[in-house]
Amino acid sequence: MEPIFVKGANVMSYLNRRAFLSASTAAGIAVALSACGGDSEEDAEVITEGQLSGEVTLTTWGSDNEIAAFEKIAADFKTQRGASVRVEVLPYDQMRTVVDRRLQADDAPDLFRVGYTDINGYAKTGVLVELTDYLDDDFSAQFLPGLWEACNFEGAPIGVPHHTDTSALAYNKSHFEKAGITEVPDTLENAWTWDEFTDVLVKLKEANPGSSPFAFNYQLFGAYRWFNTLFQGGGTVLTDDFTAANLDTPEARRALEFTQGLYTDGLHAPSVLVKRPTYPDAIFPTEKISMIQTGDFLIPSLDEAIGDKFEWGVTYLPQDAGQAADLGGNAVVVTEQAKNKGAAIEFAKFLVTKENMQYFCEQTTVLPVREDLVEAKLAYASRPDLMPVFQQQATTMPEALIKTSVLAGFPAINQALIDNMDQYLSDPAATTDSVVQGLTSSIENAL
Repeated sequence: MEPIFVKGANVMSYLNRRAFLSASTAAGIAVALSACGGDSEEDAEVITEGQLSGEVTLTTWGSDNEIAAFEKIAADFKTQRGASVRVEVLPYDQMRTVVDRRLQADDAPDLFRVGYTDINGYAKTGVLVELTDYLDDDFSAQFLPGLWEACNFEGAPIGVPHHTDTSALAYNKSHFEKAGITEVPDTLENAWTWDEFTDVLVKLKEANPGSSPFAFNYQLFGAYRWFNTLFQGGGTVLTDDFTAANLDTPEARRALEFTQGLYTDGLHAPSVLVKRPTYPDAIFPTEKISMIQTGDFLIPSLDEAIGDKFEWGVTYLPQDAGQAADLGGNAVVVTEQAKNKGAAIEFAKFLVTKENMQYFCEQTTVLPVREDLVEAKLAYASRPDLMPVFQQQATTMPEALIKTSVLAGFPAINQALIDNMDQYLSDPAATTDSVVQGLTSSIENAL
């Protein structure tokens, strides 16, 4: 399998090159769905074939398109296997809190959706079913290796890959026209440099009074998306052996100061910070922000909210010392507390069949993770013209960022950003020394 070498970034991705370089004909990788298993050989024999009974609950967040896709697949599962699946929907910013509380109260859902960045944190606590006994020997070969590895803990599968996603830049074409910006980067190679990107934002600010030029999408559980900027600048979160923070470096300081400068120079929406559930994709359709960093999974909701108000497009993330994009995507995992483990495991496996993964990805504009789908031409239901940008952008996920993102301690690393970044970004008097010290201390505690 050919690894991806990212131009200028000196990093190698875990991900299969074929998964992303078929531009208009392929999708990429996918959400990790995880299932659990019972405790005995007898359980394993019972659940792997035949009709099932009872009901299982899948707890998830999601856009309207994602929930509709889950519910359609759940209905098909009942028709084919007999067991019912209730899709329980929570707000994204409440998902982790509610699931954690229910796990502690011994009232966990049978399955829940979880990001690649969180899955090993849950596995470490022993709340997820280990799947080895419930998967065929060749099951892992169906998926892209990097994302299959992300769903393993201490060598054993605790989830199954379902899709992935990543970030790119969505922009308001009319705002760009007012600013005299008639062209945007159309390949990774000519993505804006940080300096060019800043110049674009200055033009947008001057031409569109009353609108903020830009907003990043690193809020709350997604705070780790700031690491895109860190890696673009040549920095890393951790040392090469992943045992200590690596933020007291010229590269990391420069990335922090670049980010802070967007706020202090009035080029970033001031209310869109890290700790607040104020999401740029909710503001962009109102034309109060000219350009946002956003995920491909938000294309349907953005397109619906924008309607015919204005034309919009997407382009690539900026680059500096190199290029970098975040590892997105989710897993559905089965809990040890599941009351109907057999049906829960079988539903998790059902979610990631070729037919169901393709349907989910097409309806929700995310990237699949099955090897037999990475070169398939997917009929995306919303704005298929935009998906090649995300597919290409996904090739810039650095290996070190992927490895960091799937560490068991990564949720606490993400929390370090939530706890430390807002004051630095919103207070012009905040120093880089102070935020480096705060992040370093918090991250090393997490490790």
